[in-house]
Amino acid sequence: MNDPTHSGYRYINFKGTASYRRYVPDRSDNPLKDFVPHLNQQDTPSHGTYGALLFDQRWRDKRQQILTRDSYCCIICKEKENLHIHHRQYHFLIRENQYKPPWDYENRLLITLCERCHRQGHNKYKVPTITV
Repeated sequence: MNDPTHSGYRYINFKGTASYRRYVPDRSDNPLKDFVPHLNQQDTPSHGTYGALLFDQRWRDKRQQILTRDSYCCIICKEKENLHIHHRQYHFLIRENQYKPPWDYENRLLITLCERCHRQGHNKYKVPTITV
């Protein structure tokens, strides 16, 4: 998978049901290409619209805060390689009819996980979505 942010997820809105789902790289159709209005089509990375948000400087800054807080290691297995920042819940903003950007979450809702623990967690548990 061409996913330099290692997020592996994209925002999906299918028939009124919105969620973050595992990115499938071989899908050529992208019905959500306009989800990130401030990015031009040529600026949107090929790995999905949610992944595009992870290139934003605000997310990079927030990610760095969480990594520092968690001592640059997975909070489950203490691995120090291939680290991801995991959202413990997602917030859907009714007024704006979209999900909150990844950098707008409180630090307590973000944790550092290695790629393996992150993948296992998403396979085992569904991340709750809170409607705000």
